[in-house]
Amino acid sequence: MGNKRTAVFNSTGRLKRVLLGKPTYYEILPLSDIARKLYDQGVKVDRETWLKEHAEFEDVFVQLGIEISWVKLKPELPWQASTRDFGVNTPNGILIGRFRYHERKGEEVMAKETLEELGETILPKQITRGCVEGGDCFWLDENTLIIGNGNRSTYAGYENAKEILSEYGKRVFVVEFLSKWNHLDVIFQPVADKLAIVCEDAVPDYLIGFLDALGWELIKVPGEYAFRNEINMLALGDDKVLSFRGNRLNEMLRARGLEVFDPDTRTFAIAGEGPHCLSFELEREP
Repeated sequence: MGNKRTAVFNSTGRLKRVLLGKPTYYEILPLSDIARKLYDQGVKVDRETWLKEHAEFEDVFVQLGIEISWVKLKPELPWQASTRDFGVNTPNGILIGRFRYHERKGEEVMAKETLEELGETILPKQITRGCVEGGDCFWLDENTLIIGNGNRSTYAGYENAKEILSEYGKRVFVVEFLSKWNHLDVIFQPVADKLAIVCEDAVPDYLIGFLDALGWELIKVPGEYAFRNEINMLALGDDKVLSFRGNRLNEMLRARGLEVFDPDTRTFAIAGEGPHCLSFELEREP
């Protein structure tokens, strides 16, 4: 157990601390439909561009006084910039997950090692059956976690997470969707308190009903927004949201009174990587 207040009580509270990873060794890996298309086309990564764009992304956290910690990198783990996926933070500490594809296995080991050195709180149990990746996980409130079951996380992983988190009095529900959407954060994204963007072409009807019962307001958009990775954002709290330049949803959110930060990370977006993918919350306010 660590000595820091490592806790996330929801998906939209004020963000205080975050874990990031530099795209120092980034490569295109065929682990989603979008990335597979780029891989088949032989697209190569211009790391200078990626590092420049990531620096703009980092600067938003600096502007807002959000403390940044850095995951330790290994050249053989080229997707560590997507720090979201090694697990999910909880009100009681971090649950270390399990990757589905072998190309990413080992990232959770480096993340755990980093977190231990930082003195963060890690749950004593971690996912050992099936797969759970952070891009599929959202807290709807302090006691309710949803886990997507699409391309990455599996039903067995959801059941394992449910068993572990039930020991802390948490409810865990599964959200099933087609694998072409990859992670849940491609088709569903909380952006402010009880306000979320949802791809109505992709999510099951029962998720819409569940959110409605919990009092959420939904901005419903068609699948084209998901294919352009425009739904993938990061709520910063206090009606602030981190998006990217050129995202067609930015003005829609500003019209609702949200302050939208839009660094130029369009190269990441083209490869299927958005602000939610590129960040892991270490601490949010309730």
